[in-house]
Amino acid sequence: MQALKAETLPIQHYDLWKKYEDTQSVDIRNTLITLYSPLVRQIALRTTGSYQYVNFLDDLINEGIIALLDAIEKFDLSKNVKFETFASIKIKGAMIDFIRRQDCFPRRVKRMAKVLAEAESDLCNKLEHHPSQQELADHLNMTVNELGKLQLEVYSLNVYSFEQVVYESNAENTLAELFTSHSDSPEQRLANQELATTVANAIESLKENEKLVIALHYKEQLKIKDIANILNISDSRVSQIHSNALKKLKAVIEQYITN
Repeated sequence: MQALKAETLPIQHYDLWKKYEDTQSVDIRNTLITLYSPLVRQIALRTTGSYQYVNFLDDLINEGIIALLDAIEKFDLSKNVKFETFASIKIKGAMIDFIRRQDCFPRRVKRMAKVLAEAESDLCNKLEHHPSQQELADHLNMTVNELGKLQLEVYSLNVYSFEQVVYESNAENTLAELFTSHSDSPEQRLANQELATTVANAIESLKENEKLVIALHYKEQLKIKDIANILNISDSRVSQIHSNALKKLKAVIEQYITN
């Protein structure tokens, strides 16, 4: 068996995993579920916090526990992959799939998101630069304040649309799972490296304010309001920057998937 890196799995957890691998004991599996169940709640809370119209926390936790069980059964101890990383992808994917099945975003919000996206696209082509809040508001015959409220309302739908691409794909594995694939084949390693480079280049190509918002939101896990306070801008401006960044990353990833 390939030795695990010390930082990949604490020694006490490694012993527990080794016993489960050797015995497939239901009692040990249940102990592992208890050990990692806080991870499920953490992801569920973060998910409901990202989506304005998602308020079924208990249901998301239930979906996450089922995904956690699946992750425990499929985890390969011999690979240098943190279980938390491997499980988080499956848990998040299960929650995104549950949200998709509920179709919880109102039609009005979907319609307004489409109107906003089309307006931004039209102005980008006409002005040859991304429109300012004032330019976009004028184009839509509304005030900047009304535009800000609209952007905040469709924000969670933009986040969901992006996460669908990452966590749901028509391939055997989701895009996110490629990063933690247990395959040792040269082809898989090359695919992982190519994907990582594609995503890294896409992030690097973002504007500085977009990269900063992405880093604060996903790396530091700050909420929109907290980011707005740090950058001394409005919540709606943060949501606009964040949505624009996600649209760019989504376009790059979709192109990667279809090529």
